Amino acid sequence: MAVITRTPREKRIKESGARGIKEALLTGPASGSNRFTVKKIVLDPDGCTARTSFDRTVFYFIHNGRISISHDNGELDLLSPGDTATVHADEIHHLHNVDKLKAVVIIVAPQ
Repeated sequence: MAVITRTPREKRIKESGARGIKEALLTGPASGSNRFTVKKIVLDPDGCTARTSFDRTVFYFIHNGRISISHDNGELDLLSPGDTATVHADEIHHLHNVDKLKAVVIIVAPQ
């Protein structure tokens, strides 16, 4: 049976190093997805995530806006709408909205 999520509630993220970011859970274990979690984040202009790493590979899809991904080794990748990024396990990175408009990013992470 399909589980439908309509207009998931966005909540503001308050963690050290993050600013101007909201997050909404689109699907995950609570909705029957036992293999992956999908989240939507909305970054205000100049908003950014905290520096982070995951214990598994994470996939980012840029829905709209322009995002930079800053890697711990100093590498910087610029992404535009429709672009994707795969960040490998244990790689420290953060996202930054480099656009004048809000940016929407879809994140897919395995369980």
